[in-house]
Amino acid sequence: MKRPIIKTQTLSVYISTTLVLLLLGIMGLLFIGGQSASERIKESFKMTLVIDKEANEEAIAKLQKFVNDKEYVQESKYISKEQALIEETESLGYNPLELLGYNPYEAQIEVTLKNDYTNTDKMAEIEKDLKKNKLTSEVIYHKDNIDKVNENINKIAMMLLLLLLLLTVISWSLIGNLVRLSIYSKRFILHTMKLVGATWGFIRKPFLLNNMCIGLVSGIIANTILGTGIYMLQESSPEVASLLSMDKLAIVAAAVIMFGVTICTLCAYLSVNRFLRMRNNDLYFI
Repeated sequence: MKRPIIKTQTLSVYISTTLVLLLLGIMGLLFIGGQSASERIKESFKMTLVIDKEANEEAIAKLQKFVNDKEYVQESKYISKEQALIEETESLGYNPLELLGYNPYEAQIEVTLKNDYTNTDKMAEIEKDLKKNKLTSEVIYHKDNIDKVNENINKIAMMLLLLLLLLTVISWSLIGNLVRLSIYSKRFILHTMKLVGATWGFIRKPFLLNNMCIGLVSGIIANTILGTGIYMLQESSPEVASLLSMDKLAIVAAAVIMFGVTICTLCAYLSVNRFLRMRNNDLYFI
């Protein structure tokens, strides 16, 4: 009659541990997805260099090389006067050339900055640096928008980090309780083994291996479910799924398995030691 109970207990530990690790993995994916989204938003911040009217093609090519050589530049794009007119005509819905009788736009270089440099303080320094070149007549960027976006990104990142830390603590507590309960049912077996002369290391070994296996298998199952969910997300919403790069997914998957194995093994170690320290009479009152 006892064997089905033990199997049911073990199965419940596997299921519960898997669910906790799955929730932790989802939160990890949300965190890295939020980071990727913030990086893309920052990449949308552009600095526009208005090129001097007198600059010829050779001088413009040298200016673009001057820009590309800067450590803070991710990429740059040259936009001629004609191309600028076409883009603004599409944006405005009418042709300024027809209205004014001349092309009011100048050739420009659109600069995309690296993520570490997309804040107003660093962009102000970059503006001064780019203006050192005589061919740069003006540097344009939206300071107010950048401040607001960065402020919102930092708030969201902090909230996600706090939620991830909180969930980690809760997960540790829940899995720890599950492991302790599974060992609690075998506390008299532990005491009997101690009475017949078995060493603590010998007694602990099967419990550690068993719970290490629980953490490993639960982590693999949780990752399988996460992988299936990501595959479905790629099919239904590829733009959202693209926020989750393979290297970051691998980090989350490894973290889920390592967390499961570590917490299950450590809690088993502590629980077994606790029961081994107790006297026989004390085992009836816990």
